[in-house]
Amino acid sequence: MTKIPIALQLYSLRDVMPNDVAGTLQKLAAMGYAGVEFAGYYGLGGAELRAMLDANGLRCAGAHVRLEALEGDEFAATIAMNRALGNDRLIVPGADLNDLTTTIQRMNAAHAAAKGEGMRAGFHNHVREFDVVDGMTKFDRIFSETPDDFLVQVDIGWATAAGVDVAALLRKYAKRIETVHVKEFSTANSKAAVGEGSVEWVSIFEILENETSAEWYIVEQEEYEIGPMESVESCIANIRKLGR
Repeated sequence: MTKIPIALQLYSLRDVMPNDVAGTLQKLAAMGYAGVEFAGYYGLGGAELRAMLDANGLRCAGAHVRLEALEGDEFAATIAMNRALGNDRLIVPGADLNDLTTTIQRMNAAHAAAKGEGMRAGFHNHVREFDVVDGMTKFDRIFSETPDDFLVQVDIGWATAAGVDVAALLRKYAKRIETVHVKEFSTANSKAAVGEGSVEWVSIFEILENETSAEWYIVEQEEYEIGPMESVESCIANIRKLGR
């Protein structure tokens, strides 16, 4: 079976990337990352960023995009940027969960508009999406009221923190999962790198590889015991030790 490639969510390097985009991408490629997921573009144009990716053999695995950037006057610029990057996955990394009816309507409209441009929208969880209202989690409501091709991006760390049965969650949304956030969870250490906490990664990887449509593992490290670059290097090294 072909290995699922590993990308990095660049929010992990939010204090590093703005200072040296090209140099940082070069270092990530040297670590073994095959791609990146954007969360902002550092004031650079799509063609310029794409040239940096290409120079290092990196691909764009997706982008985290504010819901507002998929609407109104921002929509065309978002599409143009991601088309230049070679990306067709526009993942909303959080939205208003208090007025979920309106939020879902907006996400459905954004998804329809993105599809018209050859792209797809999707949604990324944190913890609050697993709050239960009227017998259903907000997460399940979002994905029960969006089309089957609206992408599910499960963040393993946050789902684990919410007390969710992650294996069941992955199986439930298997066909809608193309990218997944490989993030650690540990009650003892919030800064634990992937492979150094309590997530049962071997069984999670086996489900993703054999039972879902996963095309990318996307590492995200939000806190660090060591420097951010050293931390994301530890993450991929630990994933490699698990045979991925």
